Amino acid sequence: MPQPEANLTKQERIDVSHQLLVLVSRDGKLPHGSFKRLAQRFNCSWLTISRIWKRANFCPESNTLLQDIGSRIKAASGRKKKYTDLAQRIAAIPKTDRTTLKRIASIVNMPATSLHRYFKQGLLVRHSSHLKPLLTDANKAARLKWAQKFVGPDLVFDDMMSYVHIDEKWFYMTRVKRTLYLLPGEEPPHRTTQSKRFITKVMFLSAVARPRWNYNKDEWFDGKIGTWHFTEVVPAQRNSRNRPSGTLVTVPVNVSRDTYRDMLVNNVIPAIKNKWPDARTSCIVIQQDNARPHVTTTDKGVLAACKADGWDIAMECQPPNSPDLNVLDLGFFRAIQSLQERTRCRTIDELIAATLSAWVSVDASTLNANFLTLQSCMVETIRSGGNNNYKVPHMKKAPMMKQGRLPDAIECPRDVFDHGLALMGNESFDARVALLSAEVAMNMELAKVSSALEHLCVDHADDDAIDDEVGWTDSADSFDIIV
Repeated sequence: MPQPEANLTKQERIDVSHQLLVLVSRDGKLPHGSFKRLAQRFNCSWLTISRIWKRANFCPESNTLLQDIGSRIKAASGRKKKYTDLAQRIAAIPKTDRTTLKRIASIVNMPATSLHRYFKQGLLVRHSSHLKPLLTDANKAARLKWAQKFVGPDLVFDDMMSYVHIDEKWFYMTRVKRTLYLLPGEEPPHRTTQSKRFITKVMFLSAVARPRWNYNKDEWFDGKIGTWHFTEVVPAQRNSRNRPSGTLVTVPVNVSRDTYRDMLVNNVIPAIKNKWPDARTSCIVIQQDNARPHVTTTDKGVLAACKADGWDIAMECQPPNSPDLNVLDLGFFRAIQSLQERTRCRTIDELIAATLSAWVSVDASTLNANFLTLQSCMVETIRSGGNNNYKVPHMKKAPMMKQGRLPDAIECPRDVFDHGLALMGNESFDARVALLSAEVAMNMELAKVSSALEHLCVDHADDDAIDDEVGWTDSADSFDIIV
């Protein structure tokens, strides 16, 4: 019984074409019987050799093959697709209804298993949609103006060496949902808690700057000014199985404006003065967001600490609802959290120790990459007219750093910059910025009033104390807030 003929592999087809090229004459013809001899050598039909030669489209002038001679069996065989218009049918479904494959399958009237096969073939892609802050027209105008002020005359962004970014973040004892990779049949860990809403957490305030070489100390400045936790040590009020009452324990504290001011004056600003790499003591800007406990940029206590010892440090608020314009929110906090979650914590002290250890372990190159990401986000902010409906650009910074091609600053495209200038030239732009500035100032003053009221007992006997603390002056028809 003759041996069945096997399908030739791609390499065997290439070998056939090369041997045919050796046999071909100058006029482009093959000797008589060439197909049959090669068919016997490769254990296939002479018709297969003939088809390969015809598909090769031999060029006598260059003595090369002009066509792909790979097998067509994979594309031409198999069951024909039943749902040929599936992409058009799915496109007609509202995006809000495409939450699960089962939901989509029920709408297009097909089995969910069949739709899953199309998903694995690449017809659909999974996307995680995250909520972003709602921006008003005034917010967009402020974001656009903020981003454009960092673009220099040569369209290259400022290196941001004079900026210190500060922000707060909660670090949790554990997460409600964690992803683990287990072996087949391996028992997953059983994780429990008394309440998912009240997982132990501690708030940290961190301050970072752009990493650079410190010429004064002849060493590398990693950019990590410091991180501090809002906690206090108090005696335990009750007995527990872990300690008797009266034992000193660490507990989180609520962050108020006074607490925040104390943290700036006693920790952040002294750390900046101690670790700042440049010999000059001017042009340092502390960038913060617009959270209500934050101090105003004209706070007397903070300004006095900033100007002490001949330093020139200023406070500056980033545009409202703009976490993408802060290096810490862009990715540095996430890098710390990923390292902190590797340590299993049972107490607040262990959580604090794990977070501080993660802060030290994060490499300075990560912080430098976050500053470049911030600049690329500013480009997209200008491109979108101050909006936040963009994807964070990926520059492949890690390969560029290995090759020594990582830039110190990113260049803003000319068309994007001109588009931003055209938007800023709009008549309503300045009005939007002025409106936003008034709203921010009002919110900050209301926060100041609320903080003052928290320390007072509100009754008729304390009306005068409230007036003196808050700054109300009694007039004939109204109350005015002194600012």
